Amino acid sequence: MNESAQRAEQLRGILETALNDVPAYAAWRRFDPGGGVSVDLRLACLPALSKAQMRTCGYAGLLPPGRDAVAALTRGEIELVHTNGTTGDRVANIWCQPWWDAAERASWELHATAQRVATGAHLEAILTSPFCAGVPCEDGYLSRQQRTLGRFLYLNERSDPATWTEAHMERMILELNEFRPAVLEGNPSFLAWLARHAVHRGHTPAPPGLLVLTYENPSPLQRRQMAATFGCPLASSYGSTEAGYVFMECEAGRLHQNTASCHVDFLPFRPEHGGPLLGRILVTTLDNPWRVLLRFDIGDVVRLADTPCPCGRRDGLTLAASAGRCVNLTLTPAGNAVTEHQVDLALASIAGLAEYRLEQTAAAVYRVQVMAEAKPPAALAAAVEAALHGVYGGAASIAVLPVAAIHPDPPGKFRRTRALFTIDPDRLLEPGSVPPVCVPNASAQGQYRLLPIQREIPRLSRGYVTTGTGSTQR
Repeated sequence: MNESAQRAEQLRGILETALNDVPAYAAWRRFDPGGGVSVDLRLACLPALSKAQMRTCGYAGLLPPGRDAVAALTRGEIELVHTNGTTGDRVANIWCQPWWDAAERASWELHATAQRVATGAHLEAILTSPFCAGVPCEDGYLSRQQRTLGRFLYLNERSDPATWTEAHMERMILELNEFRPAVLEGNPSFLAWLARHAVHRGHTPAPPGLLVLTYENPSPLQRRQMAATFGCPLASSYGSTEAGYVFMECEAGRLHQNTASCHVDFLPFRPEHGGPLLGRILVTTLDNPWRVLLRFDIGDVVRLADTPCPCGRRDGLTLAASAGRCVNLTLTPAGNAVTEHQVDLALASIAGLAEYRLEQTAAAVYRVQVMAEAKPPAALAAAVEAALHGVYGGAASIAVLPVAAIHPDPPGKFRRTRALFTIDPDRLLEPGSVPPVCVPNASAQGQYRLLPIQREIPRLSRGYVTTGTGSTQR
């Protein structure tokens, strides 16, 4: 049996287990066309699992048969954690560190530099919101020892880069030069903020072996700022707390599916909204011993690559880009979808633009905050307005407001685009791709004894995304 057939058989087994033995999916059985068709087609006929639905059934409703979470928690084999719920419902998760680590190791195989420097024993520095990974301290500062855990150094204890002082950023650069990590991982927005400070002060930090971008979707502006400062390869790592490591950017700049860890269904948008190469994804995990995750709506939009990747990898889906989260979608005045990535590309070539945030307040009304690096505010505003008219059209009313700082949303993730009204992502899909609606069985929760959440954020978990890059990201 070849590798593709083995994976299909593994996926078929997960599907059968989910529909027959996992309480959350009991109501899904009526959508299953049965074993007479391919497993891919069977999956395509099923509903999608949302975070809200995960809350309904609880972590216990997603347990594989024969698993005793209470006993495993007592032994310390697993933990219970909450995702932070930045862009959706907070979800209680069983955290299994060996599963997470295995998915991360598999993702390293998708980038040539990661294969070389990420040994599993390598030194790693992390620059992100401490509420995503690290130790928060908003009203003071922590010693380096307090921010070190094994081979990990958490550079930052503050969730908003706009509050970073010169001394705080100087400390980060000094610690990078002393620690010399093989991998520097973090939010693109946080890393770009530090990169701009380094350029302003004339610093050239000792380059890590690899810069891994996670928790958020990186923009071309941020990539340019980071590349100029850190002088090392960049790779975007895409996933989530629930699904693990889903895609990894290769050395050629495309994102490859982590087929050792997950299966991905692609739901194309209609042509007027950017399809068929643009669409949403649903993730099924393959090897988590403590959760059966089937067709999980990770909440992101991606663009498929339309040509083979120069790196030579052909397994699974290949993405030209992660296009941002569904909650970052905006609309043209004519009602066509615009992704965060489209806006990023439109603004990428504007010299002197450091960061931006665009909000759509009505059908044809857009408000944009811009942070300048060097360009005079009036000239910068005019360049941004012209670029955005190229995206949204001449009927768009665009107000550009220069600001000194753009602040992240709690708990420290930046959203560069958003509509201040609801956009139903199902309405953007090709009609045949819209998943049927079926709420998981809420009574599943009563079949298990649920324990209190032990901690808010897993200190050693670093994936998403942002998304994310953006995912990636929690």
